[in-house]
Amino acid sequence: MELPKVGDKINNKRAQELCEYFGFEHLLERIKANPDSYKEWTFDGASMIPDETFLKSFNIPNLVEIALKHDLKYAYGASGNTAEKLQADQDFERELINDGASRALAKFMFQCVEKFGNEKFHTPFSWAFARK
Repeated sequence: MELPKVGDKINNKRAQELCEYFGFEHLLERIKANPDSYKEWTFDGASMIPDETFLKSFNIPNLVEIALKHDLKYAYGASGNTAEKLQADQDFERELINDGASRALAKFMFQCVEKFGNEKFHTPFSWAFARK
């Protein structure tokens, strides 16, 4: 499957294809059950960092794909579900380490998404950001 590039739009159909590809069945079912609850969004890679610089400088060759998986979990996360958000953030940290990031960098990035991905901020990358 061709994965989206930074800047690509993700609609419900594309999100369903990606969730199926990554095995995110709970998200796939959530989107199918309530398609009118979600808006189209733009994939921004690893939010707020220069992806190309990071992946080369810190030896994280699959950073953009890891960010995509994290974004899918965030976009279609259940509003108010802090346990689900924490799991998405922990998965993100673990995938960064498995892809070559140092534990210190992965922990720092985990802390950033945990804090700044808070739903109350209502940013384009906050928890449940695709919810209308």
